[in-house]
Amino acid sequence: MGLTDLMSMAKPNLESREKILRKLRGRELINCFQCIKCTSGCTALKLLELKPHEIEKLVNFGFVDELAASDIIWTCVTCLKCVQRCPQKASPYHVIVALRNLAVEREAKVPEAFMKAVSQILETGLAEAYQKVTTRKMEVCDRESLKLPKIPAPKEGFQAVFLKALEER
Repeated sequence: MGLTDLMSMAKPNLESREKILRKLRGRELINCFQCIKCTSGCTALKLLELKPHEIEKLVNFGFVDELAASDIIWTCVTCLKCVQRCPQKASPYHVIVALRNLAVEREAKVPEAFMKAVSQILETGLAEAYQKVTTRKMEVCDRESLKLPKIPAPKEGFQAVFLKALEER
């Protein structure tokens, strides 16, 4: 059963809505006039069951609990295009991060791929591990063989700053 099916049986929870609005401090969700600029630039759109502007509308209506329990909030790739494109400074990115935080507080299942990405960033400062590439001549190359500079390890304090940024409080 998809999220849209669950939504037809759900009732709005205005208390949860208020909790999300407090977390968003200054990023007024009610300013969103559904111009759909966030959705038109979304890189994860094909993966989403609901479009970014629809997620924002559902939070505004009070369907926070259903969204926090769904997989939709983990599909956002946090490219921040919606933040750049939103004329009202009410982008879905901040709403989705707040929903993720709420899901973690409620001990909802966090997708394994998301946890792997977070641990990779904490360890190396990079979203993806170094990869070897194959040239057209079928030669396997790495950074060293291509004479690319070594990527430095994250500076001291990076992990603390990164974890604080994930909290978005």
